[in-house]
Amino acid sequence: MSGADPIHRLAFEALLQPPGIREQHLDTEKELASISPAERERAFHIAARRLAFQVLYEVDAGSGDVGRVRELLAGVEGLGPVILERIATLVHGAYEHRAEADAEFQTLAPDWPAHRQAAVDRAILRLAHYEMSAGLAPVRVVVSEAVELAKHFSTEKSPAFINALLDRVLKRLCPEEVKE
Repeated sequence: MSGADPIHRLAFEALLQPPGIREQHLDTEKELASISPAERERAFHIAARRLAFQVLYEVDAGSGDVGRVRELLAGVEGLGPVILERIATLVHGAYEHRAEADAEFQTLAPDWPAHRQAAVDRAILRLAHYEMSAGLAPVRVVVSEAVELAKHFSTEKSPAFINALLDRVLKRLCPEEVKE
């Protein structure tokens, strides 16, 4: 993530990493101490969303057993009970509501139904759709963070694809924010 801001660098490379995944050695405690409490909270929210995406991807690519969420989260350093519940809620909700997300995206991009999307993109879209539809986070934040996930984990074209689809969901959910 060269050029990424320190908050995203922490969230993607140091915080809430499954065992053996940490991308580079960071002095996490020192990095956290160098930012404000609000920035620390933001970094943990981004890291939780990233981890929820990774677990959702794993569940979707595997057996589809959302009962494995806690097993998949076992051994994640720094994962307390509150963040674990937030991640579990995101994964369960996104997986349970995947048909609604897939149907909306099929309408918005008929040439790209769920089965033709890259598995990473599909997981990002389903997670973001659930967060936006359930009102779990500000919709613009969800769109922005979904694009960041795509930049980090998917193809060169994926961020634009994900942004375009989620922007249309945003316009449906928040028509008052649409500029005329």
